[in-house]
Amino acid sequence: MSVSEFIGKLIPMELFAGLRLTGGYIFRKKVTIQYPEQRMEPTDRFRGMFGYDVDRCIDCHLCAQACPIDIIHIKDHTEVEEDPETGKKKRKKIIDRYDIDVKRCMFCGLCEEACPTEPKSVWLTTKTYEMATYERAEQLYFDKERLASWEGVQPFPGVLPPAQGGLPDAPMGGAGAAGKEA
Repeated sequence: MSVSEFIGKLIPMELFAGLRLTGGYIFRKKVTIQYPEQRMEPTDRFRGMFGYDVDRCIDCHLCAQACPIDIIHIKDHTEVEEDPETGKKKRKKIIDRYDIDVKRCMFCGLCEEACPTEPKSVWLTTKTYEMATYERAEQLYFDKERLASWEGVQPFPGVLPPAQGGLPDAPMGGAGAAGKEA
């Protein structure tokens, strides 16, 4: 055994690598946010409150199938309509229930990735994180109306709820919200 191997076993060098990283924070300027008057803006990849647009949803159930913990509940029925011009019968799916149990959600984003519509009909990139409630059994169970309006949720300043034009690519409104497609 050489001297360098002996010293390497005696003094773990990985410890100094960790201490160097930690020591770098000692000399940085400390930042204090005076919450709730000031709020830090989450990064663009932050997965906040769900956004849902019932008009874009094609009722494919892919989001519910992609959810690893089964918190998305969808019920629908099929209506047969006759086209007055051609006389052909068309089948159309109608969403009766679209519920998300947010209190059990892992915010993994698999439901958003599974959505085939463009722009997405369900998304998590909303920057909204203030969903604290006193009664989580009722207040953290969102149906399709509450998912669109965000009733009981305080949106991040500048973020629009889906019913007011918030989109997956432009949660703060802006140019993407003006061209909202139905």
